[in-house]
Order: sequence, then C-alpha cells, then structure tokens
Amino acid sequence: MKIDTKNLVPNNKEDSNFIHNLKLKSISEIRDIIPQLLEWMQDMNWPQAPLIADYFSPHINEIQEELISILKSNDEIWKYWILHGLILHSEITPSQKILLEVKRVYLNASKQEKEEEVDVIAMEILEKYHIPF
Repeated sequence: MKIDTKNLVPNNKEDSNFIHNLKLKSISEIRDIIPQLLEWMQDMNWPQAPLIADYFSPHINEIQEELISILKSNDEIWKYWILHGLILHSEITPSQKILLEVKRVYLNASKQEKEEEVDVIAMEILEKYHIPF
C-alpha cells in the first residue's frame, strides 16, 4: 500500500510542520521518500536537517543502503553531514556494512574529502567503535 507522502517531506527551508507527521510513520512506511528526506541533510544548518537526523538516528542500519550511496557520492559536504550529523551521533551501533564504508572513506579520502574533513569524522567514528584502521 502506497502512503500519501504529502506533509512528510519539507516544502521549503521554513517548513518544520512536516516532522510531526513524519514521527507518526515507521521507517517501512516512508521507504519511498528516504532519499528525499536525506537530501535535506546536505546542510545541517538548514532547520529541517537536525529534525530529520533525529528521526533517522535509531534507524541508520535500516537505511544503510541509502547512507552508503551518499558516502560513495561526490558530494563531500553531504558525506560530512551524514557522518557527523547522523552516524557519529546515532543512538545505535552502525552495521558492519556501514562501518566498512566509513573505513573505506577514511583510508581512501580524496583531496576534496580531506579539505572538508570527511576523513577526520570518519576516523572519529572508527575510533568510537574501536575499528582498526
């Protein structure tokens, strides 16, 4: 059954009403809009970003494919915010698959990733979970 996603995704940078509706939905009910919601985490200075991070925090392993896709992208700032704003501060331990991707990011950081300190946040995550690198 397809749910009505209206009012679950912010309409603009002033919209904060969406979060009340989003919190009423399970991760499986919003599966189709997870990528749209994660796009709002491209800049954690946007008012919606921390709200979405709080919603996703206990579900990072359920959205691991979407997170890994972002970590494999060429958007260094988005990677930084996913690592810092979501994975580093999640209430749960990231899956082995997520941690392996974080390790890959750390070990193979590009010049741009180093400039945006993506590697630094990746290292903090690896240290937090005692992953050797």
